[in-house]
Amino acid sequence: MSILDEVVKELDAAVNSKQLDKVMEYYEDTAILVMEPGRVAKGKSEIRDFFQFIFGMNIKAKQIATNVMETGDIALFTSRWVAEGRMPNGSDFSNENIATSVFRKGSDGKWRLVIDNSFGPDILNVQSE
Repeated sequence: MSILDEVVKELDAAVNSKQLDKVMEYYEDTAILVMEPGRVAKGKSEIRDFFQFIFGMNIKAKQIATNVMETGDIALFTSRWVAEGRMPNGSDFSNENIATSVFRKGSDGKWRLVIDNSFGPDILNVQSE
């Protein structure tokens, strides 16, 4: 298991326990996050708003399989993951996706997300206007 696999494991634990401030430590200030194909949160303020929303769904996420490609201070993290929870209307959901995310190692040695695309190639299915 790579150090980046451990970082993602810690991030998942923070998400699953709804530790918003801890989750935000794993994002660069100018990071982007794909909320769903066609919708992107830009910067920590929008990413924080997104996590506050999903924390209301009692979401639990876990990695099924992962791969890390690292060069210098940049890494591509690819994974198959599953999220389960309850929508605000009370219906349960379970989604399995392929994520492709880019991390950068900061001068402090910590890995942070620059691009968080939890939907991987599904972003290609969005019709451009």
